[in-house]
Amino acid sequence: MDLLFNIPDFVWAIINLIILYLVLRKILFKPVTEFMENRSNSIKQQLEDSREANEKAQELKESYEKMIASVKMDADKIMKEAKIKAQDKYDEIIRQAKADAEALKANAKEEIVTERTLMMENMRSEIINLALEAASKVVEANMDTESNRKLVNEVLNRKSIAISKT
Repeated sequence: MDLLFNIPDFVWAIINLIILYLVLRKILFKPVTEFMENRSNSIKQQLEDSREANEKAQELKESYEKMIASVKMDADKIMKEAKIKAQDKYDEIIRQAKADAEALKANAKEEIVTERTLMMENMRSEIINLALEAASKVVEANMDTESNRKLVNEVLNRKSIAISKT
């Protein structure tokens, strides 16, 4: 058994290691390094794409929030306009109803005046008829002038009281 340190074997071992290193470097290290660089570049690109997508998403979110706020403002404006129109319509209906009520009231008053005038004319006509009747009774009774006056006044007073009660 030879456990001695042999220089030529040692030199050949070093030469073999150097050759192995150069071969592995050429064959293995360079592709692995390129793969790692490509992978690193790919990750950087994905991070950049992700950041850009995130920025676009944020811009879209802000845009949608602005649109939603605008739609809400438009809806509020439309609601206010609708309330104003409804109130105006309500006020117009109330005004028209009051005008119609006033017109009906005026017509009713006019009818009352017309009816009263007609009634007064009828009563005058009736009073005249009663006066004629009283006069004919006076003539028939052949009373004196003072009695005639009393009778006519009595008839007229009764009719006058009846007219004032209505």
